[in-house]
Amino acid sequence: MLRATFKSLLSRKARLLLSGIAVILGVTFISGSLVLNASLGKSVESMFSTVFDDVDVQVTAEADGASPYGEIAPIPESVVAEIDAVDGVSETTGLVQDGTGLVRVVGKNGKVPPMMGAPTIGQNWTGTGGALELRDGRGPEADGEIVVNETLADATGYEIGDTIPILTLAPEPVEYEVVGIAGYSGARGSIAGEQSIWFTLDTARSVLMTTPDSYTNIMVDADPGVGVNELRDRLADALGGDYTVQTGAELAEEQSTAFQSILSFFNYLLLGFGAVALIVSVFLIVNTFSIIVAQRTRELALFRAMGASRGQVTGSVLLEAFVIGLFSAVIGFALGIGVGYLGTTLLAGTAGESLDATLEIPLSAALAAVGVGIGVTMIAAILPAINASRIPPIAALRDAAATVRPVRWFAIIGGLMLVAGGGLLWAGLSGGLGDGDNRLLGILGATGLLFIGAAIFTPVLAKPLVSAIGRLVSFSLPGKLGRRNSARNPRRTAITASALMIGIALVTTVGVLLSSAQASMAKFFDENVSADILIAGAQTGMHPPTFSPEVLTETRDLPDVNQVVGIYADTTRLDGQDMTVYAVDDLAAYVDLLGDKVSDGDVAGFGADDIALYPSQAEQFGVDVGDSVDVSFSAAEEPVTLTVAVILDADMDGLPVVSADHADAFTLSSPAQAFVQLNDGADKGDVIEEINGLLDSNPEVSAADMSAFTDQITQIFDVILLVVQILLGLAIFIAIIGVVNTLTLSVLERTRELGLLRAIGMTRGQVTRMVTVESVVISLFGSLLGLGIGAGLGIAVQQALKDDFVDVLAMPWGTMAFYLVAAVVIGVLAAMIPAYRANRLNVLNAISHE
Repeated sequence: MLRATFKSLLSRKARLLLSGIAVILGVTFISGSLVLNASLGKSVESMFSTVFDDVDVQVTAEADGASPYGEIAPIPESVVAEIDAVDGVSETTGLVQDGTGLVRVVGKNGKVPPMMGAPTIGQNWTGTGGALELRDGRGPEADGEIVVNETLADATGYEIGDTIPILTLAPEPVEYEVVGIAGYSGARGSIAGEQSIWFTLDTARSVLMTTPDSYTNIMVDADPGVGVNELRDRLADALGGDYTVQTGAELAEEQSTAFQSILSFFNYLLLGFGAVALIVSVFLIVNTFSIIVAQRTRELALFRAMGASRGQVTGSVLLEAFVIGLFSAVIGFALGIGVGYLGTTLLAGTAGESLDATLEIPLSAALAAVGVGIGVTMIAAILPAINASRIPPIAALRDAAATVRPVRWFAIIGGLMLVAGGGLLWAGLSGGLGDGDNRLLGILGATGLLFIGAAIFTPVLAKPLVSAIGRLVSFSLPGKLGRRNSARNPRRTAITASALMIGIALVTTVGVLLSSAQASMAKFFDENVSADILIAGAQTGMHPPTFSPEVLTETRDLPDVNQVVGIYADTTRLDGQDMTVYAVDDLAAYVDLLGDKVSDGDVAGFGADDIALYPSQAEQFGVDVGDSVDVSFSAAEEPVTLTVAVILDADMDGLPVVSADHADAFTLSSPAQAFVQLNDGADKGDVIEEINGLLDSNPEVSAADMSAFTDQITQIFDVILLVVQILLGLAIFIAIIGVVNTLTLSVLERTRELGLLRAIGMTRGQVTRMVTVESVVISLFGSLLGLGIGAGLGIAVQQALKDDFVDVLAMPWGTMAFYLVAAVVIGVLAAMIPAYRANRLNVLNAISHE
């Protein structure tokens, strides 16, 4: 029996290879994701160990009271003397450093280029040493001089002697002269692809910090013979709990770990889409083995007649599945290693020359390849194997390959799940599950039941729907034969179509949700925001672009402008809790232009001693109009007490609002946004042009139509949908292979039938049309199922989120139409190989085939 099994495998290499391709692709996706994650992690770990290789110990202040935009808490200059007094300290170096995107270089075209990858780092010049080298020129000596690294010089084209406009805390750029170009050992222009600028100490303090005479971190060198861990412990004891003391190795590990968390999320995302691809693979494998078992009915019956037990027959089919799974696991794992390393190389190339791609093959990738490759194939082959063992010996005396089994169990199980899912969905939408998380979880559970139930129920729908679809695409006798071929085995057709249905259903569900969110966002702006023009810049780092407050005054003076409100932003400590707040120069205009309502209080007398809250914040702090709250602004030495003067109300709660009188105590003391409302009949284009003229000195900020702003926000949903479509493309591709595989095996199954058709006069072109119609019908069936199920599930989830801002139902008709047309194209392309094989059949041999 073992020899017979292997001979059977070797005689069906082509058809089994097709099913193996699906598993190979799934294994490649899963193992490649794990290799990519491990390799990137190893590469980043190596990079950070290089960055902190020359660091013995670093001292930083605790983060309490730090800037909302990532500015490190200041260390007073007096702390340096305390560190110098610690036994074992050889040298201390105070640094003023910011890598949060606060420093922005204005290019030669007068604009700030968008930040891609590593940020621009601003710091004080402490001289060369360690890995830092001065390639040309000298260090900065005057306040108007800077040194830049080679990466920045190459990217911007600035050279020694040039003047560079640079934006920092001030809303307008300041010009500095380049007096030197630096690099790093190993002929590197940067450490991690960053662009670095070195100022004098006084300049760095003035442009990067809000606290004078302080540092952001202090580097400490150990005396010879003193271990870095020992020095760290001594410094920690001497400085107390207000400061964090870390060795270079600990800093490298900390940075690497932080990066790993980002990689883990990315990896989980890829693994999720890989799981979808594997589920689709299961449908394909089940179908392949079911067809093969049906084609081998007489062969397996002869084994039974010769004495083979049911267990031996089952074991024979499962052994074939094991061999295919092992083969797929090995090939998929090898391809996964290649894909993972290629992805690592491409991503490392975007981070500069210091991030070298390192191949790391984790054990989890190998185990996943084996588990997924063999496990998925074996699980998918269980039902066909059991069916094979049930073939009676008498079947050897008759042709039973075309026997169609009933679908009543599919109807019963699928129907029960559909009823249960529908009932749970009705309970959720009608309020039977209550409110909040229980309702949302119930509706999500219902959509899951409906999705699975629909997949199981598909064979029941196959025959009537396939016949109906076939009548639309079959206009000749070959077409009618193709339609009947697709309907003759509902289970096979349904399983093939289900593989395509899964991918399209998921894309459609996401499309409905994103289209609804997009429409809800547009509705919110249309109904609530009465501003005509937005003044703002694209935020590329942790610091939003700002502009001069004078622009607000000059804009108000324009003849066609009715109202203007400027918005400043900062994170403060409000009654002991960190919270971002807005400061506005006109609360009445803020409420009017943004569509908020006044629930309690009066905006007319809103002043410097007042604060406006939204209901959720008032409840959070347990205050009402007339009560007081303590607010600590980031650049203020002492907290202030403000009175709750207004309770605002809106469809979505905004941020607490204070008077612009407090903006001087913000990290960024200039407005980041402004909303402008025009007089009736004003020419919006002319006003926008006038405001942009006022912003000539600011290379980051511009005025634009509010509709352009809303379009920019809603376009994010289009990007998300595109990413989902690309990642689900693998599942759809596997589904296409399933159609090809099913049709190819179907052609082999109908060899004699095709020979007879050719013998009575059917041409090769007619054979091609027959197979193409069959393929198109299956593809359309799967696509229509996917669109219907996806639309239904998307609508259900949108209704569940109706009270959470997604209150408008919008259907992605364009995407749905695309997939409907794509189904026809997929059907035509998938028919090419089976049709070619059908046309290659020798007529006489086909007629005599058994």
